[in-house]
Amino acid sequence: MLKREKDQEAIVGFVDAIISVRQAMKQLSQQKIREWHDREMTYEMFQVLIVLWKKNQVNQQEVANTVQKNKASVTPLIDNLVKIKLVTRSEDPNDRRNKIISLTKKGKEYKKKFAPMIDEIYTCIKGNIPDEKLKEMTRLLLLVYGNITGGK
Repeated sequence: MLKREKDQEAIVGFVDAIISVRQAMKQLSQQKIREWHDREMTYEMFQVLIVLWKKNQVNQQEVANTVQKNKASVTPLIDNLVKIKLVTRSEDPNDRRNKIISLTKKGKEYKKKFAPMIDEIYTCIKGNIPDEKLKEMTRLLLLVYGNITGGK
């Protein structure tokens, strides 16, 4: 086997593993949401909440970028979160075209509601992998991210 083919085989396996892990994490999260919480919450809505739990208030485009969806597909998710009073949507005072998405008090309290479920997910993901191995994998994934983005 040529060196180029071996290199390509390694990267193809790496990319396939990332895709598999991402899909498995999504499926695990969907299962846990169904087990732990009300039926009105979806995985995609949960992703939006996670973004807001980290930053409390962001514009809709940043939410879309973070959850890797286009702005149009995030709109109904936010509409549903507004409907169940977890977030509010307001105009950006600097640019009326932008919408600012903010957590409500109920949205902030949901973080506590979801904490045991998130702990279960993290425990499952970690398994028996030592912390040092997780830190090393994180470092490597961030290197890959830097390769892809040019260090941005």
